[in-house]
Order: sequence, then C-alpha cells, then structure tokens
Amino acid sequence: MGRVKSLSNTGKFVLRKDGKCNAKGEYPISIQYTLDRKVAKGVTEVWVTEKEWNEKTQRVRSTNPQSVRLNKMLDKRKNDIDALILDFPSEKRLTIDVLRSMVKSEYNTNMEENQDFVQFAIDNVETRYKMEKIGVSVRNNSLNSLGLFRSFLLEKLGEDSISIADVTEDLIDSYITWRRGKRNNINATINKTLTPLMRAAKLAARKGLLDTSIADAISDKYLSIKTKLGDEDIEDEDVHYLTKEQLVKFVALYNEVKYPRTREYMDMFLFAFHACGLRFSDILTLQWGHIDFENRRLKKILYKGDVPHEFPLNDAALNILKVWRSKNNNNRFVFALLPNDFDLSDKEELDRMRINKNTPIKVSLSALGDKIGGLSFNLTIHVARHTFAVFALNNGVDVHKVSRLLAHSSVMVTEKVYAKFLPETLQKEVETKLNFDFTPDYNTAD
Repeated sequence: MGRVKSLSNTGKFVLRKDGKCNAKGEYPISIQYTLDRKVAKGVTEVWVTEKEWNEKTQRVRSTNPQSVRLNKMLDKRKNDIDALILDFPSEKRLTIDVLRSMVKSEYNTNMEENQDFVQFAIDNVETRYKMEKIGVSVRNNSLNSLGLFRSFLLEKLGEDSISIADVTEDLIDSYITWRRGKRNNINATINKTLTPLMRAAKLAARKGLLDTSIADAISDKYLSIKTKLGDEDIEDEDVHYLTKEQLVKFVALYNEVKYPRTREYMDMFLFAFHACGLRFSDILTLQWGHIDFENRRLKKILYKGDVPHEFPLNDAALNILKVWRSKNNNNRFVFALLPNDFDLSDKEELDRMRINKNTPIKVSLSALGDKIGGLSFNLTIHVARHTFAVFALNNGVDVHKVSRLLAHSSVMVTEKVYAKFLPETLQKEVETKLNFDFTPDYNTAD
C-alpha cells in the first residue's frame, strides 16, 4: 500500500483578494488542499464581495441574494474533490501532482501516469518478492535504495515524489551524480541502486505510462566497472581448448555415458561453448527470465563484475535451452543447480554454492576428457569458454567482437589471453578479405 501522508481532505475556500475585483467589486473564491505542507489550488465559479464572504464558516453570507445557490455550488465542488481523494486506490501513493490535478478538475481515474514513480517501483519490488523472483535480501536492498532515491528527490525537487510521466533520463543522470558526490558510491554500488528504478521504468513503458525511449535510455544507465588487466579469473596465457576433432568426440560420448546427470553436465559444457563462452558462475545463476526466445537473446547481470551483458543465441544454444525447458525441473533457474528460492544477493552463500556445484561437474568432465584422449589438461566448463574464443578467432570474427561476446573488461584482455591465435586469424583476413590485385601485367611489360 502507499505510504500514508498528511492530507487535509476537507478542503478550504479562500477569497482571492490578491487580484483585481470585477465591476461589481466581487473577488473569486478558490479552493485549496494541503498535502505534506504543499498546497494544491483550484478555482471555483463563485464570485462575491468581501462583505458577503464569511471566512470562519466558509459560507456566502445571506446578504447575497444568491447565497443558497452559490453555497450549493461550493459544496458540490468540494464534495467532488473529496470523492476523488477517498476513491483513490489505496495501493497507489497520492502525490501532490495527482492532488493538484484533482483540485483543478483535470484528473480522471485512468491517469495512472500520475502515480508516484517511487511507489510504483516499490510495488514492483514487492510483487517480484511475492512471486519469489527475488529473495528477502534483494527486496530489502531494493527498498532501501528507493528510500535513498526519495531523499534525492526531496533535495533536488523539494518533495520526495515524482509522477511517472515526469521521469526523465536527465533525472536519473542527476541521481547518479548525487550518489557519487553526496554518498561517495562506487559504480558497482550505484548499479545496484539503479536496478529497481530500471525495472520500474520498463514496467511503466509496458503499461503505456512512460515513453519507451525514456525507459530504454534509463535501462542503459549501468556504469562500467573497470578491472585490472589480469583480473579475468583463470584466463591467463595458458589457454586450454578442444579442437574440432576433440569436440566431435565429446559430442559422440553423449549417448554412451551411463548416468543422466553426466549428460546434463555435458549439456552445460556445450551450452557454455555455444553461448559465447559463458562462465560456469553464469551457467549456475542463469534464469529463464534471462532468456528471450522470441528475439533469440540472453541478457543477465554477470556474476563476475556484477555488470549487465547481452548477446544473441545461436540455434544450438536455443536447442539446449528448449530441451531443458521441457524437463521443467525448476521454474526459475535454467539448469536447476540452485534451489528455486535461492537468494542471489547472498554473495557468500552463492560463492560457496558455486564451488560446491562445480566440483562434481569437474569430476565428470575430467573423466570424459580421459575418454576423448590426447588431452594434456583437465576438462572443465572453462575449457568451453576458451574453445569458443579460439573457434571464433580462427573463423575470422573480429577480436573486438569476440571481446564483447566474452564480456572482457577491454579488448586488451582478449588480445593478451588469445594473442597466439591472432596471427592465424590475421592471415585468414588477409587471404580472404584483403587479397586485392591492382598491379599491372608484368609479363607483358617491356
């Protein structure tokens, strides 16, 4: 429900003597309401002289021959506004903007875009929590972040609420600046506080309450998180990968293995390979909500660096996902390695589960590596990542594109890790794409 605010919902009439009177010496009577010390004013059609108005009783005196009719007009005006206030949905937050639209006779019950954006975001968090899409820690952190957003609004706008229709890209930019300057937050922390705002903006756009271009701009506000060149875990210059022949042998073992669980681990390895080298930590935390089957894309916040990552899915990756969707083992996590109600915000427990779940996979994949034969290294999920990168580079994919698909912090990381594979790629580029011939026929030259 919306947060209770101090509201004088009985209304107050005021004889407006701050302007000029009409030819009869009459002044207009306005109506005003107060919400948290903010005033919403509206006009009425009633004009009376100063002597004909009783400020104490809020009535037109009987000395005016039209007093009965005029008082009925005032009563109706006030009752209409009071009815709108009383009928306002309790699950929404009555903002000063909404109240002003009521007092000015501009409000209608379908004006959902006048909802308080922060309360809209809070309601979305609570809904996701009730649907078990997020855990209690994520819920509490999101609510805390939205509370700080209210503090920012109060400091910037003079009130701690803003209607959905008034949300802009510039407002979010100002909020980011505020978090850096007033809260001394680093980019990773700011990204977490932006998440509930981005989700609310997307939901508002889907409901037609916010322009889609604004929601998209807000959703693109995640900040880059810089890491040192050598911070990519495991990815050093000693790259272990499968050749095409070895990968064919690996796939051939699929129907030969004894245990179904081994085949599931093989699915994870092959998905990591086909899904642009996805790390095991992101295989572990991959949710169905991250998959857009219609547009053939995967979009999630990566475990490493806590940064957003999005890339297209090829046919093989989609086929693996469809097989797992038909299993219906888990309605949240794709590969069912984590319980449905797992709290992803608990980093310590998530790291423990990452190690715990990866251990049996390493054992099974290592045994499969022995069956393939000729490997000088243990087969792991991370080998699938290296295999994807090597295949991509040797098939002429630009190193900058490979770097983006691997979600490296910079192309320098990709070049450093896969440096020995680049000459072969460059050779192919020259032979297939740069093999121009603008030379004369030297055989016929004198």
